[in-house]
Formats: sequence, C-alpha cells, structure tokens
Amino acid sequence: MREVERVDAGRAPPGEESVKDVRVIDLSRLLPGPFATLCLQGLGAEVVKVEDPAGGDFLRHVPPQLGEHGAWFAALNRGKRSVALDLRGADGRDALLALLAGADVLVESFRPGVLARLGLDPVGLRVRFPRLVIASLTGWGQTGPYAALPGHDLGFLSLAGMLGHAVPVVPRFQWADLAAGGLAAALRIAGALLDRARTGEGAWLDIAMLDGLVGLQQTQFAQLAAGAAPDALLTGGAPVYGLYRCADGGWVSVAALEPQFARVLEGATDDLSAEGLTRLFASAPRDAWLDRLGGACVVPVLTLPEVAAHPQIAARGLFAEGLPHPPTGPVTGAVPALGEHTRAELARAGYVRA
Repeated sequence: MREVERVDAGRAPPGEESVKDVRVIDLSRLLPGPFATLCLQGLGAEVVKVEDPAGGDFLRHVPPQLGEHGAWFAALNRGKRSVALDLRGADGRDALLALLAGADVLVESFRPGVLARLGLDPVGLRVRFPRLVIASLTGWGQTGPYAALPGHDLGFLSLAGMLGHAVPVVPRFQWADLAAGGLAAALRIAGALLDRARTGEGAWLDIAMLDGLVGLQQTQFAQLAAGAAPDALLTGGAPVYGLYRCADGGWVSVAALEPQFARVLEGATDDLSAEGLTRLFASAPRDAWLDRLGGACVVPVLTLPEVAAHPQIAARGLFAEGLPHPPTGPVTGAVPALGEHTRAELARAGYVRA
C-alpha cells in the first residue's frame, strides 16, 4: 500500500473558512457523536462517517426500520458519506490518516485510551495535523475516577443531580446524549474552528456529557450558592406553572408566572390553587383551552404523532420526509449504505491500496 500526497484544491485559505467549508471525519457510533455531526451538517459541514466493515454502526440494525435502515440510524446519519475501514489493521489506519490529511474535524466517542491503542493517539494526530480539531466525546470525560467506566444517559443524569427528586423518574428524552453531549459538542467544535481561523491551530477537545449536564443547571446551582433551597417555582412547586388534565383526557401546560398572564387566568377562575386549576381544566377538552386562555401561556400537550402536523410546527418547516431537522438547520440527503463511499473518498484523499 502507499499514500499519495493530497492536494487541497479549492479549500479556503487559513482565516477565511466558514462551516460550509468544513469537512468532518466521524468515527462515532450510536447517539451522541452522530447527533453532534448531524448538527454540524445543519451548519453546512460535510461529514464522512467511518464504520467498521463488520456490520457498521450498531444503530443500522436496531428496529424499527425506516426504509432499508434502522429508523434511528436514518435520522442521525442521512446525508453523510459512509467509508468502511478496519482501524485495527495497518491498511485501515493508513487510509484514515489519508482522510484526515484533508479534514478539518475528527469526532470520536471511544473510551479514553482506545484511540491511542489503535495507533491513533490524539496527541500524535495533533502533531501530524496541527490544524485538525479533534473532539473526543465521552460520558465521564478523559480524566477522573470514572473515566474508564462504561455508562449510559441515565447514569450521567444521576451523577449530575438531575434525577435527585423525591421520586426519580426515567426521562423520555436522552438529555445527556443529545443536549449535553451532541449539541454541546457541535458548539465546542464550532468554537474551536473559530479559534483556528484566528490562530491557525487546531485543538483536542475533551467533551464529557457529565460536564454538559452539570453546566446546564446554572440556575439550580445558583440557588445553592446563594444559600437557598433548589428552585421549586419552575419545577412543579407553583400551581400556575404545571400540567393539568382536560375533559377529553388530554393535557395542557400552564405557565402563567408573570402578573399579566396570571390576570388572564384569573378571568376564568378566582381560584388559582392546584385544586382550583384542576377543576377548571377538567371542565373542557384540551384543544378548547388555547382559544380561551392562550394569553395566559396555556398550551396543549401534544403527543409525538401530533407534532409534525401542528400548524405552528408546519409553518416553521421543521420536518422533511417525516424526520425533524437538527436544531442547527436543515439536513437532507440519502441514508448511506455501509461503505458506500469508501472507494470515492479514498480516491479523493489520494490513498491507493496496494
């Protein structure tokens, strides 16, 4: 095998890049890393997903199916290009190095030390590719007594104090994987690219989902720093900020915190206690309350199947072919077959296998 020198024809010179010029090599699997690179796609980046030839990303095979692919895989990886490489072999590593020679960002979600054991130590990669931004996205981070432990969203939430209520419940949404992990990683990567435009230097980013979860709780920890109890106003302790069941079995949310909203609510009932509001909203079906009390921040609680067809959601253009765009912007394109773009991407990188 041999590596051919790559010419970066057409790439923007240092200091003139935009995210639309950014090329990302994504070694990650499952939820957090692929969501991070999906968010970068929403900003205009091109993403090459590098997968193990023996089956690829595990999400490819997780039901339910959406067309020929697992639905979760399709949602997170549409519009990406798939390259199949066995990084445990010299040929796979050499091919990856050729891809990195023309890349701006490397995203990986291995446990700390795994990339180094594969012969791809981030410290060495930074020396070889000084402009490369390497994002290592893990649950616990690269340091600390938990760094080598396995983990999942529920455990990260637990240690961050986000489930520390009287009766903890399992959230419906993966806050650690997607918000504190993937979205935070995309923001950190964008920031590193801005720094690179100024200095010409890349970076190795240690991005931990635990860190993101703790950082999201600014107001809660501000309460403690001020010597007060954790906030109750926005966490179910105030009757005017809560959820109420309606006559048809549906639910509405009420967020009448400010005086002007509370006055609208008072026009419908003079009893703003939890019991009074429970009786009020039980007197009519869910969809009647927006017209009656929308001025009091009363909103219907939609089920997932109702969301895409709702007039406000439709007006905002948040879905394409049944899938929502990431929060950073629209993403379209086909879902790649495993290794579909291997030949084309290695040729683009100037890498020739013997």
